[in-house]
Amino acid sequence: MHQLGLFAPQPPRLEPVDPNGPVIQGEPDIVLRLPHPRLAWPLAEIELHQHEDGRWMWATGTCGGGYKVGPKWGNFAATQQEATRYAAAELLDAAQKLGSGHCVTAAQLESIKALARGFL
Repeated sequence: MHQLGLFAPQPPRLEPVDPNGPVIQGEPDIVLRLPHPRLAWPLAEIELHQHEDGRWMWATGTCGGGYKVGPKWGNFAATQQEATRYAAAELLDAAQKLGSGHCVTAAQLESIKALARGFL
């Protein structure tokens, strides 16, 4: 039997998406960005923001697409570190599906994956 440690991360509290719910207007508390070498949008981005109830929310994006952080999406974690890990896992999953040639080169895709793995 495998026993989780006292400080093992708790699973994210995913709440239902609220199509009319709010997103953060203005800048989120933390933005982790991998800049694109030539274009205006980043290759990858993680947004983190602390909700008014103390929980942390996250959002991710690649190649200029993604979504804005906010309670609308139901992505909640107990701590900023946990939210960062969940966002990194989401970003890595998106990068696996993205594939080179879509909006990034093979080297840029590896940079996105390396960024995400660095937070896992």
